[in-house]
Formats: sequence, C-alpha cells, structure tokens
Amino acid sequence: MKKLILTTAVVSVVLSGCGGGGSAANPSAVSPATPATPGAPAVTPGDTQTSVPPFSYASKSEEGAFATALNDFRKSVGLGLLAQDTSLDAAAANHLSYLLVNDKNNGGTVDFNAIDASTGRSALHIENANLPKFTGIQEQDRSKVTGYTGTYTGEEVTFGGGHGGAAALSTLTQTVYHRAGLMLQNVRELGIAVGADRSQTAVLEMGLKTAQSVSSDYVGVYPSPDQIGVPLHAYVESPNPFPELSTSNSDFPTKTAFPISVSIVSGNTLAVSSFTITQVGQNTPLSTRVMTRSNDPNAYLDRNVAFAIGNAPFQPGTAYRVKFVGTNNGIAFSKEWTFTTQN
Repeated sequence: MKKLILTTAVVSVVLSGCGGGGSAANPSAVSPATPATPGAPAVTPGDTQTSVPPFSYASKSEEGAFATALNDFRKSVGLGLLAQDTSLDAAAANHLSYLLVNDKNNGGTVDFNAIDASTGRSALHIENANLPKFTGIQEQDRSKVTGYTGTYTGEEVTFGGGHGGAAALSTLTQTVYHRAGLMLQNVRELGIAVGADRSQTAVLEMGLKTAQSVSSDYVGVYPSPDQIGVPLHAYVESPNPFPELSTSNSDFPTKTAFPISVSIVSGNTLAVSSFTITQVGQNTPLSTRVMTRSNDPNAYLDRNVAFAIGNAPFQPGTAYRVKFVGTNNGIAFSKEWTFTTQN
C-alpha cells in the first residue's frame, strides 16, 4: 500500500484558519444542523462557487476523473467547487515529471519518503535545482513559474495504483490529514496531473486568487448523509495520525475504520461532547478514537474539525449511524446521520 505524504503547505493554511476503496459520494448538499439555541448570532451568508466552467481535460482522462471526483467530494461536504486553472495544471505536470524521473525506485537518486533537511517537509514536495526537470523548490515557486497569480498554492500527491483518477482521489478522502487538506474552505482553483507510471502518481495543486467562504452556520460531515459504498478502513498517510499503528504492515486495514469527520467554519472552535458510531440495529457504539486539535499527535488539525475513527474496520455492506453532540464557538448543536459501507 503506497503511503501518502502530507504537504505542510496545505497544513499551514488549515492551521491558520483559512491528507483505497471506491467511495460513492452523494452529491447532494449536506443536511442542516440542528437549529442553534435562541440568542445565537445571525447567520452570515457564504460566498461559494456552486458551479464552474467545464473542465478542458481530454475526454475520459484521469485528470478529468480526478477533478470531477474532487468537486463531488467538496459538494458533498457543502464546500465551494474548484475551477480548473491551466497554470496550476502545468505546475502539477512539471512536478509530476520531476517526481517520476528522480524517484530512486525508477532509477533516480531521491528517496521521496525522506524529510527535506532544509525545509522540514517531505521530499515529495521539494525539488532540487541540481536535478533533472527542476522548476521550483516548493509548489508556490513552481506555480509562479507557470504563470499562476494567486496568493497561495498547496499540493497533495497520491496514487491511483492503476485504478484511475477517481480512485486516487478516494485514497485522499480515506485519510485524516489529507482529507482535512481537501476541505480547505477558501481555495478556488485546481490543477491536476496523473502519471502513466505503474503507481499512477497524481499531483494536485490547489490555489486561490480570491477566497471562497462558507456561511457562518456551516456544518460539514463526511461520509455524507445516506452515502453508500463507504470504504472499510483508513488509508495510510504520513505523518501517521495513529502513532501506535505501523504504516508498513496490516495495521491500518485491521485496526482502523474509515474516518468520520465533522467540520465547522474555519477559525471557529469545535468542542466534542460525544461522537459515536453505531451499527444500525445495534445499541452499543463501536470502539473509536476521537481526534481533535487538542489530542492530535502531530498538531496538524485545526480547531474547527473533529474525526472519529473506529479501532477495527467496518463490516462490508452494513449501515452505520453517527451521532455528534458538541458546541460551535460555545453554541450547542448536534448532528445525526447514517451511511452504508461497500460490499
């Protein structure tokens, strides 16, 4: 199982308030949260992209499949869609070329699982000016080279494993940190490149020229209400959100369930009173880990998101009910919904 390496550039935006199986996301908008108690602040409308121009990727391309799956995911959690930006496409393609030619597994000299000493980031996101296909040290540098004029560029890299662009996106949604990166609320543009290598390496660039925003009462959950085909377990990533588990053996497939997330407006504080997952028809909740900013072992999560991850994989073809009770900046709310796993 390929290990995902999380870009710290994406994480920095998450922290400042602005990451498998085939998940079949329900593209409908998330259902509203339980109404706030009397005296709650008036709702401030959001500014989200609810539609974007058609992608110009080649028909049936893996880039088009990835981009479509990404926007389906963002829509399912109530976030704005991302528009294609050809300069970000070019930056993604350039970095993909660099990764493929310099990977030690392909005859190159770089161990992309290592940490770059000068930046403290994964080598997967850092280019060396002395190596072939260099276009910029970090993604912000590389996007400027291709003409992107936005104020921010963040990057995620994943692998389709021969199953295509949509499957590559699904591996990201099957994680904790990488999913959090996909749920940045302010980004507007995307660029994608998917390789023809055996691992089907995929590079995603996300950027913003002007920020999107969600409404002040926003609550996003994933899996979305009534979603079907939910994978059974979490996907390996680096940093490892579960230090007690190994990313190099069968720990993730046997000791985790697909992560369940609840998020609110970036900058707000989500406090958890209870967060349970129960098989429909049963009364006893599953044994789970609840992760928030306060107990995140890598200090990557922002204070506006919480994850519940089972300590064993979900059963196939089974319906589960999630119950969340907590506060949004001190205002009580609850959320309850169901989803069904893949067969």
